[in-house]
Amino acid sequence: MGYPKTEPFHFFNVTRYADNLKESQFHRLNDQTLEDIDFHRLFKFIDRTTSHVGQQYFFNKVITPTNHREDPSENLIKLFTSNNDLREETQLELLRLTDYDSYFITSLLHDKFLKKPKWYNLLFLDIILLTGLFILSFKFPILLVALLFPLTLNMLLFVWNKNNTFQFTRSISQLNVLIYVATALLKKNELLYDKLVEESIANLKSFQKKARLIKFQSDDALQDVLNQFVSYVMDLLKAFFLVEVIMLFKVLEELESKRAAIETLFNYVGNIDASISVASLRAGKLKTCQPTLVPVRKEIVAKNIYHPLIKNSEKNDLTIKDKSILITGSNMSGKSTFLRTFVINSILAQTIHTCFADEFVSPILKQFSSIRIDDNIFQGKSYYFQEVNVMSSLIEEVGSSDQTLFILDEVFKGTNTIERISAAKAILSYLNKRNNIVLVSTHDIELADMLKDEYNLYHFTETIENNELHFDHRIKPGQLTTRNAIRILEIANYPAEIISEARQISTTLKMASG
Repeated sequence: MGYPKTEPFHFFNVTRYADNLKESQFHRLNDQTLEDIDFHRLFKFIDRTTSHVGQQYFFNKVITPTNHREDPSENLIKLFTSNNDLREETQLELLRLTDYDSYFITSLLHDKFLKKPKWYNLLFLDIILLTGLFILSFKFPILLVALLFPLTLNMLLFVWNKNNTFQFTRSISQLNVLIYVATALLKKNELLYDKLVEESIANLKSFQKKARLIKFQSDDALQDVLNQFVSYVMDLLKAFFLVEVIMLFKVLEELESKRAAIETLFNYVGNIDASISVASLRAGKLKTCQPTLVPVRKEIVAKNIYHPLIKNSEKNDLTIKDKSILITGSNMSGKSTFLRTFVINSILAQTIHTCFADEFVSPILKQFSSIRIDDNIFQGKSYYFQEVNVMSSLIEEVGSSDQTLFILDEVFKGTNTIERISAAKAILSYLNKRNNIVLVSTHDIELADMLKDEYNLYHFTETIENNELHFDHRIKPGQLTTRNAIRILEIANYPAEIISEARQISTTLKMASG
């Protein structure tokens, strides 16, 4: 309990369930926010699941903040926290779903299945003809020659069907494992019992019987010579009588009608594994708390909040009440890190109900951010145009009936100063409407004066001691009053001529603006 995984993460498989989920959700983090918070790194740290089913379920859980003020899984989390024996027994069962192929169970939930070909019903006439010729050949041996035609046709159909069967080798064989694991977990503890899961298992019994007639993967290497011979004979008979061809389409037809039962088992096992993962995270060395989620209000309280991926991360307090927050400060002073810290904890509060803080009190929010924007060279878009697109998507959310958290780092830094400040002021006032909460950082101290009635002012600062920069990464109330950019150039040993001219120009501009 309490330690991150060390094995590699195959995110192209981990995301399969989330990528194909069709059901409506309160909120799903967009690509910009996922990129802004280095989501893959964050997930690698918080993911303590055992099975691939649990990992896929947990990934989806963390990217879809809910509007539940209480975590429905909290009783399970507490159960696994207090009962080590049950947790270990459960994890042993979940280990059965660590085969790489278990990632592909999700294909049974979303992928289109093969449909019966138009000539499917003719297969039964083929079998009747084959059986009739075989029986009559005892009396009329000449019919053995005629028997070669349907036998050859059936062998070709058998080979053709093997290609179809291969598509489901991974998913259907692992579905049987999922059913077995779910059945075992139901009996572990009364809190793990779920009547709907029990009914879903019973509903899939007929599938299991049909699936036994199809050879989805070869285990010949594990058989002795006699068993291999018997297996080959059985395969030959199944090929002659098209058993696998017929049963594959029957199995797929049944699975398509029972996707809901499969998804019930997937979510049941995934939720149990995810609950153990959260229990493990809370048992780790890093300090965590369970958030308090409150009704709609323009207020958030964060005490000793910190970034889980930064070693010895500085802890900060921030209380947001009635106004949004505008943060000033120089580069490297901690503004961007604090913004990421805040949005990460807001997301985790509404997904796994666990925050990296001493206290976190917040209303239910939809989180959107614009922290890291890159030039899209391949699409020919400039930095500024990318900013415009991202900001446009945030503006659209202002009209939502739900309360929203906007996290912004330097609005429109891709354009000139006058237009940047003008546009930023207008946009920040617009985003701040109603009960929406905005945290924005900026280098433009002019914005602080323009927005002081709508935003509370905070800043990060640095000190220069013995010609070295020192950052305490502590957020402080009030407006930044010092500027050290030219002093930093001097510390970096820029020529005196440059430093002197820069100071003269700075003084002139200050007098002009004053």
